[in-house]
Amino acid sequence: MDIYVWSLLFLIIFMLHNLEEIITIERWFHKTYPQVRDRIPSFVQKELKNYRDTTSAQFAVVVFVFSIFTSALVMISALTQYDYLFLGVNLLFALNIFTHPLQALYLKSYTPGVITSVLLIIPYYSLFFYHFYNTDLFAVDSIIGALVVMIVLIPIFLLSHRIGEKWSKS
Repeated sequence: MDIYVWSLLFLIIFMLHNLEEIITIERWFHKTYPQVRDRIPSFVQKELKNYRDTTSAQFAVVVFVFSIFTSALVMISALTQYDYLFLGVNLLFALNIFTHPLQALYLKSYTPGVITSVLLIIPYYSLFFYHFYNTDLFAVDSIIGALVVMIVLIPIFLLSHRIGEKWSKS
């Protein structure tokens, strides 16, 4: 498979995963969170308190803003051969392999995003890492470039949350 197919697969899985989170986040905070709150460490509870009143519409704005940047990087990578852009976006998104399933296991409960993590993200990354392991995509310069992309995306992710908060107050 070439990079165009991988790019398309990534964008589809990214979209489906984010849709699962958008659809389930509000209900999870109102119905499930109160039942599992005691199992969550206090330092995490303090952080979650900031998002407790997040609506699906507000979270959709967060996802929309972040998706603009992510999609742009994937498109630029596919059109220019700057594969480190694609690798950086993929490595950041790969954190979902661990976060959602581990949260669900720890809480012994559904967590937003766990279904697509298990059914789509884990299989995608199993194939992704298998396919690209012995290619130039995992060369040292690509990995360094990917780490820079990941570092740049973190403030963009945080900014998208601020925009989502502002959106809900307007």
